[in-house]
Amino acid sequence: MTKETYKVNGMHCVGCGRAIRKLLEKNPHVESVVTDTYETTVVITYDEQNVDRAFIVESVGRFGYKAVPQESNA
Repeated sequence: MTKETYKVNGMHCVGCGRAIRKLLEKNPHVESVVTDTYETTVVITYDEQNVDRAFIVESVGRFGYKAVPQESNA
């Protein structure tokens, strides 16, 4: 499993975060999604064999937002 954080430009309310989370969670290869509207981030844990960054960026883009992968500090 891969865990990544994305900065989501334009996500400004709980409803926005909920919509993004629900859409991403529809994919059976996504283990978890945590949205933070204060920090405007999405943390997603997924199976890298079946989900890639393009899927995440495109899914978030459906709502008119731009998801940008954050660099890991690990």
